[in-house]
Formats: sequence, C-alpha cells, structure tokens
Amino acid sequence: MFWRVLLIVYGIFCFYVGLLKPPFIWNIKKFEIMKKMFKGDLGVQILVLAFGVAALLIAFLVIKV
Repeated sequence: MFWRVLLIVYGIFCFYVGLLKPPFIWNIKKFEIMKKMFKGDLGVQILVLAFGVAALLIAFLVIKV
C-alpha cells in the first residue's frame, strides 16, 4: 500500500514538472546537464513525462493491494 501511494505521488509530481516546467525545478543543475544530453527542453520533458507514466502504470497495474 505504501509503495502504491508513493508511486502515485511521484507520477503526479513528474507530470507537474514535465507539463508546467516550474523554474525552481527546471533550472536545477541536474536538469541543465540533462538538457545538454537530450539536446533541449523537449527531450527532457518527454523523459520526465515517461517516468510519470511508468510510475503510474506500475502503481495501478503491477502493485496489487
């Protein structure tokens, strides 16, 4: 139950960061390096959204209560 809730919160947080790109998170050094690796904002945005989708899928489909 705990892991399911944690993954749901993480998935929602990833969607928040991926869709709204809040500056206090988006300008962190880690994201700056990832922007260089993935050649821009769009690649990082897709990666963050993919992590959100994966977390929600695991929470709802894999983890059974």
